[in-house]
Amino acid sequence: MANAKYYVFKEADGWKVRYDGKDYPYGSNTDAVLAAVKAANSAASQGHAAEVLVQGFDGKWRTEWAGE
Repeated sequence: MANAKYYVFKEADGWKVRYDGKDYPYGSNTDAVLAAVKAANSAASQGHAAEVLVQGFDGKWRTEWAGE
C-alpha cells in the first residue's frame, strides 16, 4: 500500500498540513499536528503506512508520528 505522508509547516502567519498536493490551514502548530496525526492514524487503521513530518525552524523535517 502507498505511504500517506502529512507535512506540517509554518507559512506566513499560520500553519499548514500538506497532504496529497493540497494544503489545509490551521491557526497553530498544535492544531496542525493534531489534525495531521488524526488523519494519519485513520489512514494507518485502514492498512496504509502513514507518517507525519514536521518542519523545524532549521528547515529540517522530523517524524512526529508514524504508523502502519
